[in-house]
Order: sequence, then structure tokens, then C-alpha cells
Amino acid sequence: MSHQSGIKVSEELAQTFSNAVSGGETRVIRISIIKESLEQTGTSPVEGSLEQDFVKVGKLLEDSQPSFILVRLDEKAPTGEHKWLFMSYVPDNAKVRDKMLYASTRATLIKELGDYRFTETMYGTQENEFTIDSFKKHIAHKAADKPLTRRERELAEVKAAEAKAVTDYQGTSTRKSYAAGVSFPLTEEAINALNNLAKPKEEREHNYVSLCLNNEKIDLDTESSVPVNKLKDQIPSNAPRFTFYAFEHEHAGETKEAIVFVYTCPPSSKIREKMLYSSSKSSVITGTDSETALKIAKKYETSDPSDVTSEYFLEDLYTPLASSSSGDSTQSGAGIGIVADRIQMLGSTQGGFKRPSAPGRRRPGAH
Repeated sequence: MSHQSGIKVSEELAQTFSNAVSGGETRVIRISIIKESLEQTGTSPVEGSLEQDFVKVGKLLEDSQPSFILVRLDEKAPTGEHKWLFMSYVPDNAKVRDKMLYASTRATLIKELGDYRFTETMYGTQENEFTIDSFKKHIAHKAADKPLTRRERELAEVKAAEAKAVTDYQGTSTRKSYAAGVSFPLTEEAINALNNLAKPKEEREHNYVSLCLNNEKIDLDTESSVPVNKLKDQIPSNAPRFTFYAFEHEHAGETKEAIVFVYTCPPSSKIREKMLYSSSKSSVITGTDSETALKIAKKYETSDPSDVTSEYFLEDLYTPLASSSSGDSTQSGAGIGIVADRIQMLGSTQGGFKRPSAPGRRRPGAH
């Protein structure tokens, strides 16, 4: 949860928005922070289409005063209510305190009014960023394909090669058992190594377990104790592997430990290996959960073992510290949360979390 200012929605604003939602006759609502409270400071009725009425937004903006703007869209949600656009206006010449205050209050406002109602969100620092043309560009940008980095293009090629290899395999009767999504069992050695890793630090013999495919089974490749700064050198750079690691680290002033899973598939791996490891990844995770005492905190994927560092783990283990809409409840986490919110409010982008990339996949958290 992000660091919040403690400022709440006033009863008057809550009623105003409730009436706007139920009545459908209000096009724009301006919201300002007044005496530690979120208050409605301007409204405009529906007089035409969204495109015709959008000009009303600019008339409610002030040169140096931040504000939140709610705009009723013409489209309706399955519930029958109109969808809403949430806009955050923070001019460059606004006071620093106001910028920070609005940044740390945004999440509260959206939550208390009903975040499910706001299907679109815009941020800006200038009045000309809040026009119908800007809104159309925002919608077009969301719908457009995201530009790919060199690494992402490589991973897309790997994914295409894997798909082709699966098709080729399924075309032969002798190898058809290697269909996509195949489930290979864990060997006894692999299960024992993972159970050992699940033990408390003072009882286990190692903090690193590497599994590989061997004769249609998920077998133990190696187990050892490896410091996190040497982990990237331990993982093979020429063949896929399934890595389990007890990541010891400092967070919020405490020493903590988390079991992380990393699937690595270097571009130099053989096509057959890429296909088999990719299709059996789910069975590794499922088998670990059902047959061992090990509980995975986070899952990662990458084509480059050098990605596997302490920084990568920390960025995804504690996403509130990296997210513009969330932050840690500690003082340091709160500060980062405010800065992240402020960057977004000021019209910049922090970019997505820097996580290890999967072949053909950008977000490792979804499995």
C-alpha cells in the first residue's frame, strides 16, 4: 500500500460523485485539497458528446494550482454505469509541498470513490495536455503495440522457434510425447534437495539448487552454497536450467530470506532444449508445490544469467518500493513511494519493474 497523506474525501464530495454516477448528468468534477480534505471545487453538466464537452476541462484548471479532474465518459460498464476518466493535473510551477500532497493523496481519492469506475487515467503538468486530442492520443497509445528492445526481440524470436519446434515434434509419431505443456516428474534426488532447501538456515546444507531435464525426468543438476553476488556465475550460460535459491537480504532494517525460482534459457541453448524446458516449467513449479515443503516467494525468467542479481530480486520481491501506486509503510519505503508517485504526477515515467525477462514473456509474475 502506498504512503498516503491521511487526507480523506469529504462527505459533500462523496455525495456529489454518487449523484453524478447515479444521475449521469454531470460531465466534469474538479477536486481540490482544502483544509486537509478532498473537496469538490467545480462541476460542469453533460451538454453534448464527450468530444464536445471536453473543452470544459481546461476551463477548470488553474495556472499554478494542482487539482484532480473526473470526467464522465460516454461508454458504459457492464453494470450500466458510465465509465470515468481520472486526471491528475500538477503544474510545474506549483509549490513543492502541493505536488507532494496531491501525489500522496491520489490513491486515497481513487479508492474511496471506487477505483473500478475509473477505466482511464491521465497525468499532466500543462493545460494543453488535457484536451480531447490528448485523450485520443492516450487511448491510441494504450492500444498500440509497445516498442521492443533488442532483448525483447531476441526473446520473441526464441518463442517463435520454440513454437515451430513443438510443431515439428508433434509431426512425428516417435516424439509426440514431447507436446507443449508436458509434465515430467521430479526425481527423488531433486525432491530431497528441495526439501533440504526448505529447512531453516541453520539446519540446511545449501542455499542453491539447480534442476535439469534428464531422461524425461526433472533431475538434480547441482546443489551448493553460493553467495548472491556469485549466483549469476553459477548458472549455466549455454543451457536452460531451473534454479531455486534461498535469497538472504536486508529489508526495512531486518534480515530476511525468500525462496526464489529462476528459469534461465540462454539464446545459445539448443532449440530442442528450449522447447522441452519451456514446456516443462509449469510442472517443475507444480511438482515443487505438491511434493516438497518448499514455498516459492517469487518466480523469475531470463535469457541471460547475468540478470540474476540481488537488485533484480529486490525489485520484484518488494514491488511497493518500485511502484508509483504503492510504497512500504516504513519511513524509507514511504519516501520512495512518494517520489514514485510524484514522478508519475509530473508527467514522467519510471518504466516498468526491471525484472528478468522470459522467452516471449515480459512479466514473470504471472504464472
